[in-house]
Amino acid sequence: MLNLLSLDAPLIALAWQDFLSRCYPTVLHAAGRVVLGLTVWAIYLVDRLLDIRHAQPSNESVRHRFYRTHRAFAQILLTLVACADVAVTGLWLRPSVFDNGLVLGVVVVVYLGTFPFSGRSATAWKKPLAALLFTAGIFLVAWTGTAHPLTGLAWPAVAFFALCLDNLLTIGRWSRESASGAGSERLAWIHLVIAIACLAGARSSVWFAAIGTSAAGLYGLSRFRASIPAGARCVLADVALLTPLLFR
Repeated sequence: MLNLLSLDAPLIALAWQDFLSRCYPTVLHAAGRVVLGLTVWAIYLVDRLLDIRHAQPSNESVRHRFYRTHRAFAQILLTLVACADVAVTGLWLRPSVFDNGLVLGVVVVVYLGTFPFSGRSATAWKKPLAALLFTAGIFLVAWTGTAHPLTGLAWPAVAFFALCLDNLLTIGRWSRESASGAGSERLAWIHLVIAIACLAGARSSVWFAAIGTSAAGLYGLSRFRASIPAGARCVLADVALLTPLLFR
């Protein structure tokens, strides 16, 4: 049910935001956590509702079928989530975080307003930009509260962006290919490269150890995907991103 309601994304975002504040000490108030969770949830709800505006394809995913069947419920849920997000942002979010978040919010609005109505040539940029926005949202508070963010947070952000993009490309590839698709076997090596690179950097920060562990999990899922039911693969790909819970 968490996957169907798109709650997996905000849970992943909150886990990594909290983990980031511990790996690279940052003042993280409750309002910053709540706003991130609600914002990510709202974005995913909007994205799902935009995805189902066309006629139903024959190979539609379970999640999209759920939103198509319960469209009115999803629209009401989005309204409630968005209103709560605006209220918490306006009443309790720190002004400095609000100012930086406003810039990111404008980019998100452009993203949601552009890609659903653009041609196929633009879809190649959708997943990289989604991964970039997801990374920016998680790093927003830390970036705002760090004296020299480019020096201290650039490589952790790059590594996390690579993991997010890896996850999105993996799920996208699985939705298009059969269980025996050779393309996913080639993609499996990308997980392995990210895992090895991040685990090698784990000496400098446990942040990289968590990212490397997640990438290793995606590699395992890709290698043994033929033996995993199609409906479970995407769920497990998101579960693989919850490794911060192992490093508490």
